[in-house]
Amino acid sequence: PDGELDRYAGDFDEGYDVWRARNFERLQTAGIVPPDAALPPRNPAVPLWDSLDPEMRAYYARAMELYAAMLENLDAHVGRLVGWLEQTGQRENTVIVFMSDNGAAFEDWWHGGEATEYIRATYDNTPERRGRPGSWVSYGPGWAEAGSAPFSRFKTHARQGGLVSPLIVSGPGVEGGRRTDAYVTVMDLAPTMIEMAGASYPADGSVRPMEGSSIVDLLSDDVDRVHDDVSVTTVYHAGRAYVRRGRWKISTLEQPFDEARFELFDIETDPGETRDLSATEPEVYDEMLELWRSEKARLGIRLENER
Repeated sequence: PDGELDRYAGDFDEGYDVWRARNFERLQTAGIVPPDAALPPRNPAVPLWDSLDPEMRAYYARAMELYAAMLENLDAHVGRLVGWLEQTGQRENTVIVFMSDNGAAFEDWWHGGEATEYIRATYDNTPERRGRPGSWVSYGPGWAEAGSAPFSRFKTHARQGGLVSPLIVSGPGVEGGRRTDAYVTVMDLAPTMIEMAGASYPADGSVRPMEGSSIVDLLSDDVDRVHDDVSVTTVYHAGRAYVRRGRWKISTLEQPFDEARFELFDIETDPGETRDLSATEPEVYDEMLELWRSEKARLGIRLENER
């Protein structure tokens, strides 16, 4: 809405490098990030804010202003929906799940990408039009990494910055007012909803078994975690891969995929994945590498050069 376009005018003029460090410090102060955790090194592919010319700094600062205003606008409309459920007597029978689909989106479609030519020909991104109908604004990798702090990288990467998403659940059966860092995955949502609805999933072999686990007991505060230290999550996407088992994680950073590029991290003590432990924990590294190979076969993962 026009009245909200300038809600955050000037708030992000210091740039994404300053805000990345600030966000990290705020999370440490709030107790969400361990006090001895380190902020990952800057992504060298992202230009330093101070290296941008004034026009580009103004462009990206405005993009972040609009994104922040959009988030507040979204929050207000979620509040309207919750209020309507309360007014119509449906709130006590409604579970609300709010989350994002992956780590921070990094695209800057106006300045690069397969759709840039079409977007520039179709939309109006002049300063007075940005944020209004007919414009196309995306804030780019610098702000994505600022928002991903304390993690490394962003969407499409196998680092935590490309994977970790906020999750808020509210409603019947949920013990409210709590924050937990228990590990859950998007694969856990389907079995959770099925249990909440009193339904069942076919167990006769007619469909593939679900990979996830219900988090109903976690939501009710009857347990403090869903996945134990031997639970394994494996993902391969866009030439990058990771395997997680408990606190241990191996992941690759660069493309194309190569097993030799796996690095080992203890993401409980090092959520930013700043310390590769493959040389100091060789037994764990070898076990995780074998897990990747067995999970790759079990899940039917095929690399680009295997197709």
